[in-house]
Amino acid sequence: MRMFNRERRQHPRHSVDSNVRVSHASFGIVDANSRDISDRGVCIYSDQVPQLPKGAHINLQFLDSANPDLLFNTRVVRVYDQCIGLVIVDYEYNGQRFSLDTLREQWELASADVYT
Repeated sequence: MRMFNRERRQHPRHSVDSNVRVSHASFGIVDANSRDISDRGVCIYSDQVPQLPKGAHINLQFLDSANPDLLFNTRVVRVYDQCIGLVIVDYEYNGQRFSLDTLREQWELASADVYT
């Protein structure tokens, strides 16, 4: 009897169609779209997907977010067709680097303020 493949991802994906911007010294700036996002990664799509090796670090901005000035430091985990799979390493704001846990804490505090 053959078993179905179980989800092996630690962080489930969510379908989020958002405008994003990626940048790297080798290709400059490319505007793209996200379609799948998880707690630790994102898959972006573009007609202009740069060919990058697995492990390359690129910058990512979510242009439609409440704070598009957050600059996420990401690492390429796969490139195929018109998609780049990225894992989020950390983020920068006003020239300082922060962990994703810090961002999560800030989001939870802001959410608590909205609902109190």
